Amino acid sequence: MISLADTHVHLLAGLDDGPPTADVALAMCRMLLSEGVSHATALAHQNEGYPQNTADHLRNSATKLIEGLNANGIPLSVYPTGEVMLSHTTFEDWQAGKLLTVGNRNKWLLVEMPHGVCLNVLPVAEAFRPFGVRLIIAHAERYSELLHDPGLTARWIAAGCLIQVTARSLAEPWDSVTEKSLKRWATCGLIHLLGSDGHGIDRRRPEMAAGFEQLVKWVGQAAAERIGCEWGQAIFQGKPVDIPAPKPPTRTWFTRLFGG
Repeated sequence: MISLADTHVHLLAGLDDGPPTADVALAMCRMLLSEGVSHATALAHQNEGYPQNTADHLRNSATKLIEGLNANGIPLSVYPTGEVMLSHTTFEDWQAGKLLTVGNRNKWLLVEMPHGVCLNVLPVAEAFRPFGVRLIIAHAERYSELLHDPGLTARWIAAGCLIQVTARSLAEPWDSVTEKSLKRWATCGLIHLLGSDGHGIDRRRPEMAAGFEQLVKWVGQAAAERIGCEWGQAIFQGKPVDIPAPKPPTRTWFTRLFGG
């Protein structure tokens, strides 16, 4: 039986636009179990819109969630995490202890772009590198500049970044162009982690299974399990993750002849 790792799900009650109450957070955890998930982030946004979401606040909230899971017999392992919006002070904020890394392991920082833009993460990745911290690009499929440019994606990966994709976007792509680009990412080894980006039980539900099954169709069971299960669990537990180099995109006779 598979044991999925949801590397992006909002489970900290009342801290952001995720579950408003502890009961809703626990209901989401039950949904995750029904989706085949056994390990998940307990995260909330860390950005200017939520100044109260300090690293300590997120850790304390995750502890309360774990207590609730234990009290209700819900066998889901959760890991305190911040979803950090990139800014010109990201590195300095981490140095000051303001930002919560994935699982509080100080090895991976989950980052998203400011609304409506796609920043160059390479300078930020380079700043973190000497300290043994690497970046995970949250819901990377949102950034068209990245999704439709596998060469750019490969450069970010070469700089130490991992690419996280929302499971629902694999199962229900926005359009055929997006689907083609996501399939290219998958078959070229440019997807490393899955997340539901779940926020609640009525909207943006924590769904993982259908996206995982789409990965199986595209890359096979073994590769899908590395993306959906093994690498996420290793990151949560602070273990090394051996990510192979991406493959070059397959070129058809038409693109070889006419370019593209």
